[in-house]
Amino acid sequence: MDKDQLWYLKELRSNECYCGKSKEIGRSFCYPCYKKLPKHMKNALYNRIGYGYEEAYDDAVNFFE
Repeated sequence: MDKDQLWYLKELRSNECYCGKSKEIGRSFCYPCYKKLPKHMKNALYNRIGYGYEEAYDDAVNFFE
C-alpha cells in the first residue's frame, strides 16, 4: 500500500467526517453528508482501496465543495 492509499485508509478509520461532524469508523462520511450524494457516488464509495475508492472519495469531496 502506498502513501496515498494509507491516507484514505486513515480517513476511513477516523471518526470525523469531511464536514467536521462525527461519523462511524469505517464509513466515508457522516450520514447527513452521505445522504446528499447522488446514488452513483454512494455506490462508488463501496469500492475497495486500490480499486476505485480513492477516486470515489475525491469525487464526493469535490461534490461538496
